[in-house]
Amino acid sequence: MRKFVLLSLSALTLIIILMLSWFIHLNRVISTRLSERQFAPPVDLYSAPEKIIKGQTFEKVFFIDILKRHKYRQREPNQVLREGDYSLLGEDACAEVLGDRLPNGTINCLHMVTRKNSFGPSRESVQQLVAMDENQLILEVFSGEPLEPRLFIELEPELFAQFYGSTPILRQITKLKDTPVLCLNALLAIEDSAFLEHRGFSITGMGRALLRNIRGGRLQGGSTLTQQLVKNYFLTSERTLKRKVTEIAMALILEAHLNKDEILETYLNVIYMGQNGPFQIRGYGSAAKHYFNKDLEELNLSECALMAAIVNGPGIYSPFTQMEKAKARRAKVLGRMRELTMISPEDEQGASEEDLPKKPPEVLTETAPYFVDAVLNQLQTLKIDSEKGLRVYTTLNRRAQQLATKSVAKSLERIEKDFKKVKEQKEKKNLLETCLISADPNSGFIQALVGGRGYKVSQFNRAISGHRQVGSIMKPLVYLAALENVTPEGNPYTPLTSIEDVKFTYKYEGQKWSPENYDKKYRGVIPMYQGLKDSLNAATASVGVSVGLSSVVDIARRLGVDSKLLPLPSITLGAFELYPIEVLRAYTTLARTGSKIDLSFVRAVEDLDANIIYINHYEEQIATAPENVAVLVGMMKQTLDTGTARAARLWGFTHPAAGKTGTTSDMRDSWFAGFTPYHVAIVWLGYDNNEPHGLTGASGALPIWTDYMKSYASHFPPIDFPIPENTVRVKVKPPPQEVDENKRDPNWPTEIELIFKSGTEPAAAATE
Repeated sequence: MRKFVLLSLSALTLIIILMLSWFIHLNRVISTRLSERQFAPPVDLYSAPEKIIKGQTFEKVFFIDILKRHKYRQREPNQVLREGDYSLLGEDACAEVLGDRLPNGTINCLHMVTRKNSFGPSRESVQQLVAMDENQLILEVFSGEPLEPRLFIELEPELFAQFYGSTPILRQITKLKDTPVLCLNALLAIEDSAFLEHRGFSITGMGRALLRNIRGGRLQGGSTLTQQLVKNYFLTSERTLKRKVTEIAMALILEAHLNKDEILETYLNVIYMGQNGPFQIRGYGSAAKHYFNKDLEELNLSECALMAAIVNGPGIYSPFTQMEKAKARRAKVLGRMRELTMISPEDEQGASEEDLPKKPPEVLTETAPYFVDAVLNQLQTLKIDSEKGLRVYTTLNRRAQQLATKSVAKSLERIEKDFKKVKEQKEKKNLLETCLISADPNSGFIQALVGGRGYKVSQFNRAISGHRQVGSIMKPLVYLAALENVTPEGNPYTPLTSIEDVKFTYKYEGQKWSPENYDKKYRGVIPMYQGLKDSLNAATASVGVSVGLSSVVDIARRLGVDSKLLPLPSITLGAFELYPIEVLRAYTTLARTGSKIDLSFVRAVEDLDANIIYINHYEEQIATAPENVAVLVGMMKQTLDTGTARAARLWGFTHPAAGKTGTTSDMRDSWFAGFTPYHVAIVWLGYDNNEPHGLTGASGALPIWTDYMKSYASHFPPIDFPIPENTVRVKVKPPPQEVDENKRDPNWPTEIELIFKSGTEPAAAATE
């Protein structure tokens, strides 16, 4: 018996020692975590400020939506504007502000005063004004004190992504004192009405939850707010007995470390409140923005009750997708508040009858993660340490990104419906992929990036890492190499230089190579611009071989291509692989008339004390003579006007633009690369497993490019490409054979415009 007692005491002592060791370990975990401060410093990512340029067209609602997102206050026209104010002015009020500087035709003005900021690229408060006509055309932009005409003005950047460590989280740290009492009461009423009384866990609460679970229905955890904080901040959400015991123990320890206000404030900043794409919505501050587009302190009773409802299950009670369940849960919260005499029956009824918030019209973060990945990669390349937190001012244009996302999604849906081969592959779970990447050629800032059909489907960023054959989008570089050289007869190449579109065989290194045209037809002797705009393989290959394959490689390198290139004849038809961002770099150089700059996803970086760590200062290099590029751009414009991309005009994109379709052998890759004076965009379509899809550049990539450019680039002034000195615009007649082939088309032009270096234009042509 004595031996049994001794063994029992020994076992009990061992258990007590193990329990004490376990509690000491848990205490150390909590102490360490709390000593690191409650939250690691974030990396905040801001979009680029929207640039407003004279000659653009925007509806007033576009400006107002941006100003409302920034919490600007609307004032009457006769009121004095202070920081963070704006007003919409009629013609008379505009004239009163601008005096004799009022542009003719002004109907409305948007007048605003920006806020002074302690951080960011624009820290001073600035008065700005946008004058518009009856068609929403921006006639002039002004800024300063007094107001003076400017080339452009910029609105404020917007926070669109946030990282804590490597975790994508949207969180807005809030103080307990800034949280409405109604929100605190709603949370406590439904989640833990005895919060101020217990010491970390509630035996009665756990008993009630056990009874509900026995009766059936949705599982109830019976956790106090302190336990929920432990689960969200220190543990995982797994449902095991061990985890539950650990949760209770840590709740007791946490209550010894923090007072009730500190626990509640921490809870309000860490609780999971939903998902926005790959980004977790953490805490009440970010949830108020996500669900209501309001600051937390602005929430009313109905909104506070809905927030408390969402806490129990953000997916189950989402007001965007589970409206009836959200209403029922909100009603339960309000009922519990009434039972606890926190609100009156009249308050309960009024709050229950309020509408739920509508889903935001734009969900930027659904595809912005591809852009975010690229930003984070560039920060690593720049060797910028993010451990202490950063504010990163990216080049992302919110409007461009949103419209790119919509264009990709809409076009993929249409292609998968209309093209049999793509439809069959989808039924086999082989999904067609795509990417779109665009930039401002004037700055090199990348404004939109869609790296695939969906980040949830695949995180592989095809715009940055997809190495694919480029096909015919290489052909402009062949013709640019020609424009830098002379013909075998010693004459300069021009758009009208006669070249041969005939079947031929090229012998090299014991091999034979015979390029074929897509339609298997050959046109004979043609003007050089026709070989480019109609994407004729035989004609292009003939030009490339004539000027020298090494010259083609050299021009590609100068324009910004880094991938491996070999001077083989197939290079003239794009039988090599590039990354889409490389194609963007090369075409940006063309859009800049031969001046190459580095592309960037980052404008500037600050630490959290607003000290500037990095500012993007681009350096330009002259890749080729601007006269040669201007001539090439004139030829590339014909691709859209009379060539393989003419469908873009038929679909309604009318701005001056230049570009090139691209289709690889066996139709495995579909490309379109094109640009206006303000915007460059590259689109690729294909399968990750390199399966043929049957789409040409014109039937696959071009519709996406056109839809995107119609929705985004059409807001810019419809100006033509400027041409350098020593070049002229010339009107010429299309080839007779081409006119005859299109005689039934009433819109086929009787003359077209090309660009020539001065002195090389045809003598009888009309010049400008």
